[in-house]
Amino acid sequence: MRNLIVNPQQIALLQQSRLGVEVEEHRINNSGHLSQVPHPTDLGSRRFHPYFQSDFAESQAEIITDPHTSITALSRQLATLQAIFAHALQPNELIWPLSLPPEVSSADLTFIANNFERPAYQDYRDYLLEKYGIQHAITTGSHVSFSLPTALLTGQSVAARNQLYFHIVQNFMLARWILTYLFGATPQAAPNYFSTFPTALAQPVRSIRNSEYGFTNTTSENVRYTSLASYLHDIDAAIATGQLYSQHEFYGPVRLKKQSKLNDLLTEGIDYLEFRVFDLDPFSADAISQTTLRFFKVFISYLAVRPLPDDLAAALAHAQQRNRQVALEAPERPSAFTNELQAWLQQLTDFSHSWPTDYRQAVTIIAQRASQPELTPSARIMYAASQQSLTAFALAQATLHRQQQQQQIPPEAAPLNADQQQLLIAAYQLGLRVKHRNTTIQLCGQHSAVELTEIQLNGTKATTKLQQLFPELL
Repeated sequence: MRNLIVNPQQIALLQQSRLGVEVEEHRINNSGHLSQVPHPTDLGSRRFHPYFQSDFAESQAEIITDPHTSITALSRQLATLQAIFAHALQPNELIWPLSLPPEVSSADLTFIANNFERPAYQDYRDYLLEKYGIQHAITTGSHVSFSLPTALLTGQSVAARNQLYFHIVQNFMLARWILTYLFGATPQAAPNYFSTFPTALAQPVRSIRNSEYGFTNTTSENVRYTSLASYLHDIDAAIATGQLYSQHEFYGPVRLKKQSKLNDLLTEGIDYLEFRVFDLDPFSADAISQTTLRFFKVFISYLAVRPLPDDLAAALAHAQQRNRQVALEAPERPSAFTNELQAWLQQLTDFSHSWPTDYRQAVTIIAQRASQPELTPSARIMYAASQQSLTAFALAQATLHRQQQQQQIPPEAAPLNADQQQLLIAAYQLGLRVKHRNTTIQLCGQHSAVELTEIQLNGTKATTKLQQLFPELL
């Protein structure tokens, strides 16, 4: 099929695309059980908080960054938010570093079912609890958003913009198996994760979460990616027939995002894409590493310029089956598709030659996993677990991460003086928008914005000062 981006100037503009991250993670106690302590009270109100939220379970936190052109800036903000969250934990709390939850007792399940502090979502939560059960709903991961640069979209019609975004989606569905191999990090589940344990999971695999036994719904397997119209029709039909509660129940590996209703995509255009395939990385204190994010930005940009196959429907069906197979492969062994994987990553390496050095290095580092499966996260997890146990490994990583986060100044605060550090941290805690513009930091409320350097504490607590400046926080 015809490629949509061929102009070298347009291809270069892809480096200005923006990425954002949402990390879902559980608070646990130091014995490895889900925490029954309420969401940290230091972190403002979940009614409006842009950075700290919770999901299905009270222990299931969401850490949300702003979108960034710079991966350095994105990683710095994510590390800052993770550090602030770590400081808000109770003394006996840790962050579980794996996507699949620890073993939960019947008491844990009862607590999760009966404790939920987001009333606006209660009906939807009750529906999910009845349909999927708690274990499915408390599976976590990292979601990465991607938006094309304004300079590339300027002058494009809504139809042309949608075509470009959906071209990326279609290529992503064709290449999803590659990410499952490279970043899969859910080789085993707790004994009671499944009501009936699948025989296919008797031995460790690359990614339970990205397999047919993971965080998916039956409907997501039936949505067609042959065209945007087919995609929207299939989701609408599933909602109309009661297969899906709403578009939010569609657990596909990528979502098309628009602030308004899904059907408005055709008339108003796609705003950005949300990729939902990343298992939490237990070897990164932030759950997703800067190297991974650099690689992924190059990866998605390459999908924008990679031509689609002529027989797209057949290729999509083949790719879906390949992802199922790769997800269930033994993590320490080469993939059945190693040759195809190496060829694809060589093309990505060639594409990255025009990118800055740190992006090229990220591609080179991650591409080594194709010929060395022992470098993949799932293989590393299983090696570490063989020396102790999966739970012991997870607790050791959780303890290490907390020590790292609590012993360092949050990266965005490090260059600031003591008063400014307090103000920045308090702004994040309270739920003000924090905007970095070159060398300045702006704190933004609902009705006003203030430069950080213009605020003087003069002995006043940072939270008190910000509540005076932004009364809506009260």
